[in-house]
Amino acid sequence: MARLLSCLLLLVAAVYGRHEKYEGHQLYVVAGASNEFVELEAKLDFLSIKPAATTASGQVEVLLRLSPEERNGWLNYFQSKRMPYTLVADNLADIFREEDLKQQAAKLKTSAKNGNSSMTWERYYDYQEINDYLDSLAAEYPQIVTLINAGLSYEGKQIKYVRISSSRFEDLRKPVIVIDATIHAREWVTPPVALYLIHKLVVDVTDSDLVQNIDWIIIPMVNPDGYDYSMKEDRLWRKTRSTAHEGSDQCPGVDGNRNFDHYFGTRPASADPCSIIFEGPAPFSEPETRIIRDAILRHLDRVRLYITVHSYGNMFLYAWGNNGTLPSNGLMLQVVGVTMAQAIDKLKLDKAPLYIVGNAAQVLYYTTGTSRDWTRAIGIPYTYTLELPGYEYEFVVPPEYIKQIVTETYAGFVAGARYVHSIYNN
Repeated sequence: MARLLSCLLLLVAAVYGRHEKYEGHQLYVVAGASNEFVELEAKLDFLSIKPAATTASGQVEVLLRLSPEERNGWLNYFQSKRMPYTLVADNLADIFREEDLKQQAAKLKTSAKNGNSSMTWERYYDYQEINDYLDSLAAEYPQIVTLINAGLSYEGKQIKYVRISSSRFEDLRKPVIVIDATIHAREWVTPPVALYLIHKLVVDVTDSDLVQNIDWIIIPMVNPDGYDYSMKEDRLWRKTRSTAHEGSDQCPGVDGNRNFDHYFGTRPASADPCSIIFEGPAPFSEPETRIIRDAILRHLDRVRLYITVHSYGNMFLYAWGNNGTLPSNGLMLQVVGVTMAQAIDKLKLDKAPLYIVGNAAQVLYYTTGTSRDWTRAIGIPYTYTLELPGYEYEFVVPPEYIKQIVTETYAGFVAGARYVHSIYNN
């Protein structure tokens, strides 16, 4: 106990200075009509968005960050637009310091218990630990796991994904499901969801039909550069870390989920390199998004379900995000989305809201260049953005909630996979 206390005191000193850039930054919830937030997204840091159907105000509510320098200007703007706002956190740096301490305590606990030999669902793992875990699974279960060294990130980190199949992807009658996570660096709770899915398909198998009947492509760490930077330097970093575009000396990085070739370049607000939703200089300019593209196109004729995992908001969102119209199979997108949502809701915590299922633009607001819309546009019938729970912690989910989130989300994956398989095999 004394040793643990000593380590924690050292950690307090170590983490205190890391978040100084957010000293005095405050969090506000701002309410308004969805169209009022479309242009503001490029100018402010939206940490989450709640659809009007779930809020007491009956309007879209956005959680956003304001620095001391910009606070008065923006609060005056919201007042002039009659957009009500509420202060919900007075100092963002303190929130991040508390998160660091919880994460480090969880790491010490799991290291003592497991000797760093296996993945647990009690803490957040770094980029290298995640890759090492994928390596170990491929070595231990070569009959069903194929590890793909898909390519390098902009900074040269290896991006890996797994193909899981009882027939080594050679049975062309089987549908393929693709799951990716961590395209947005700061959404730490997303890689555990993908890793737990891999674990349940390969190690702790309770639903053997999922591998017998379906082939899987799972990419747990799309954006290792940004994720690593978020863990070590800037907790709110969202984009990639590329510096190949004009203006990158001042504003590096691209929003990977605006970099896909679907209505790319049609939204002026996404053309600003300093915007948090900067789409990049060209579609698929980022090596990270090209890896998703290539993995999907290689098996496009068999891919039936695609889910990109994000945090947070308890939502399954589908196309079209750029204009609010529905694809030709809009009804079935709703049905499959509800099937997954209901499976999750059966296991949710009492304090968690029910999942919302719907068109992305109608539930929230317009977006362009997303992986969800691009995958639907190239012919994958069922494509979704999955927004995980945040509870009262919103975008900073403590490690003690990881097990709950991965377990309930797995139930949603199972329900969606079985439904899609039944559609194409009856």
